[in-house]
Amino acid sequence: MSPTRQEIRAQRAAAAEARRQAERQTETAEPAAPAVPAPAGEVDLSPPSAAPEPYRPQPFTPDLIPEPVEVEVDVEGDLTPQEVDELGHCEAAFANGNRAEWMKWKAAHAVRSRRLHRHGGRTWPDYCQDRFGESESEVNRRIQQWPLLKAITEQQDRPRAIPDSHVHRLLPMVKQHGQEVTARAYVALRGWAAERRHRVTADVVDGLVELARAAEPPALTTSNTFQRAIEAKPKPKPTRSRKKEAVPAGVETAAQEQSSPETGGHPNLGDSTGEVPAGDESVVDAEIVDDPPPHRAIETRDLLQGLLARIESGALHDAPTEALKDISTAALSIADAADEILKGR
Repeated sequence: MSPTRQEIRAQRAAAAEARRQAERQTETAEPAAPAVPAPAGEVDLSPPSAAPEPYRPQPFTPDLIPEPVEVEVDVEGDLTPQEVDELGHCEAAFANGNRAEWMKWKAAHAVRSRRLHRHGGRTWPDYCQDRFGESESEVNRRIQQWPLLKAITEQQDRPRAIPDSHVHRLLPMVKQHGQEVTARAYVALRGWAAERRHRVTADVVDGLVELARAAEPPALTTSNTFQRAIEAKPKPKPTRSRKKEAVPAGVETAAQEQSSPETGGHPNLGDSTGEVPAGDESVVDAEIVDDPPPHRAIETRDLLQGLLARIESGALHDAPTEALKDISTAALSIADAADEILKGR
């Protein structure tokens, strides 16, 4: 028979009281008598005093989380000492969840970059589906985000959940200001907004990123910047329509090459099956998106990051030297072209 709610609360109260008594005994314990030095000319044979034990934080375990009650408790006012203790355990679980999330995707990064997924002949897309139940492109996106998620988690003074959409939208800011500055600004924004009961939505994060484009790091953690981010207008949503579109022969050939067994598909193009629906082989059910120009730039960025992921995973290990040189030259040209556009702004 499971314990009643009153029994559970009584057990917790007894445990909390025992902890407080142990702390009081430690505080009121008599200090050790000072060591008396040996007279001159004699050897001190007394045993050396033991060094104090360094503090070691106790590991967080699931049994520390208080059991939820079946009926919501109708209480008001300040928390009792026991409730303060329970809240501390619950918030420690939040911090533990953030830590587990970035560790998960760091581990996935290690599996991909070291090609540990090849055990049993599995490809990286197969491993993503088997272990994560996600497409290759989705897992690669999460891998791209884990360093920033780690930096945010480590800088939080109070554990708060970190939405995936926030981390994803902060990535352009990382390119300009780095992981630590971006994490510091985001953590400060969350704290500032919590004090004023403002909601931090993905649109607010977009506002912070836009303001960061023309700001120096010290200005990213000011109340003025946060207020402007809160008041920033949301970006217009792209209009979408589904149409049948004939695929040009050149595009169709390139898509078949990317999904061929030799290349294993493209990491940022979703599931790499390369299959065309039965029926008209020259027509696919394409989604036409009337997006503003910045969206095309984001697509280009994601495509290049997917290519980089393939190179890091060793897909071009046996490529001819001339081909690698051409890739290096093309990459530098892309970087130069992007820099020229930035200089003109």
